[in-house]
Amino acid sequence: MLRRCWVRLFLLGTAIATLSASDWPKWRGPSGNGISTESVDPAGWDKEGPRRLWKAKVGVGYASAVVSQGRLFTLGNLDKGDVVTLWCLDAETGNPVWKQTWPSELKPVMYDGGPNSTPVVDGENLYAVIKPARVVCLKAATGKIVWEKDIQPELKADISDWGIVGAPLVIDSFVVLNYGSNGTVLDKTTGEIRWTTGVRGNSYNVPALAQIGGQPTLMVLATNALVAVDLKDGKEHWRTPFGSGYFCHAADPLVRGETVFISSADAGSQLVRFSGGTPSIVWTNRALGTFTSTAIERDGFVYGINLCDTKNSGAELKCVEWDTGKVRWAQKGFGQGSFLNAGDKLLLLSDKGELTAARFSPEKFELIRRDQVIGGTCWTPPILANGRLYVRNSAGDLVCLEVAPSRSI
Repeated sequence: MLRRCWVRLFLLGTAIATLSASDWPKWRGPSGNGISTESVDPAGWDKEGPRRLWKAKVGVGYASAVVSQGRLFTLGNLDKGDVVTLWCLDAETGNPVWKQTWPSELKPVMYDGGPNSTPVVDGENLYAVIKPARVVCLKAATGKIVWEKDIQPELKADISDWGIVGAPLVIDSFVVLNYGSNGTVLDKTTGEIRWTTGVRGNSYNVPALAQIGGQPTLMVLATNALVAVDLKDGKEHWRTPFGSGYFCHAADPLVRGETVFISSADAGSQLVRFSGGTPSIVWTNRALGTFTSTAIERDGFVYGINLCDTKNSGAELKCVEWDTGKVRWAQKGFGQGSFLNAGDKLLLLSDKGELTAARFSPEKFELIRRDQVIGGTCWTPPILANGRLYVRNSAGDLVCLEVAPSRSI
């Protein structure tokens, strides 16, 4: 009897470890690349689509969600008001665990308004940006505020109607923000500003981390250039021009080895090599220009939704060779949507709330199924955690879908 109890406890512990390993604690998933550690089987979904487990109202906005240790966190402005709510929900039921509120203007300028930046969980703490530029740190379990700092009055840097859009990036003891000319870094324990890089320019993506000469370096896609910035002190290593038109750089840089891929709907795409300490352009084209949805790189191919030069063709999901920029295939039907990769599947949420499951392959687009899972405007990327897909629209409907079989103990 005692032995059976120990076995059961061991299996329980193993199952919990497995579940936590499938959390989605930060922007673009556990590795920050839009790739899930899980697999899904659309053949097991209901005829009408994956089973809806719950639906919640979280308020107007475009913040994605993060999931850690059974809790889901996101932001929204309820009733289209000028107060933002940071929600902690039970990830299994959608029931509120705690919430915090702050004054934050809706500002529906060229979109529905509300928050744009996604929170991040790091250890016991949760970090979030309250529009336009208030950075907060809370205890994830209770919502107790550890520190908060409105950084715009102190830095006096340019700020747009959309505020700080890129999610906080927590690296070691730093909280990295794409704010200021080429980024700003806070101390994650105290909120103290460690360094900043000037006051001109607005950019809307999350910097990527690279190594230059063995030193951690941020690749910051700024207003009109890609800038390599030393993580520890903000020193600029180099910059290479990029951008035209409105300079709206909303998609994150992607790093692979000693190359970095950058893209925008204004300027198309570019691959930059930074070996040897100086940048060189490998290729540039306008075949793929991403906007609100950052591309995914896997196995030497880039998958992204093109919104560049789409007057005749319309928006298309494209697969492009990393080394050459050559287009392998293109597929219409997703608008200004977004997607993630789970095992050998792509899960795409169109801008009208249609979920598409497709085979993940650089050879061709292979549709598995399409299902309408939510209505409204959907620019926010879906997330996958512990067998559940979470999708939201700009009006604040958050839906939890079962896309993988439940684990039994």
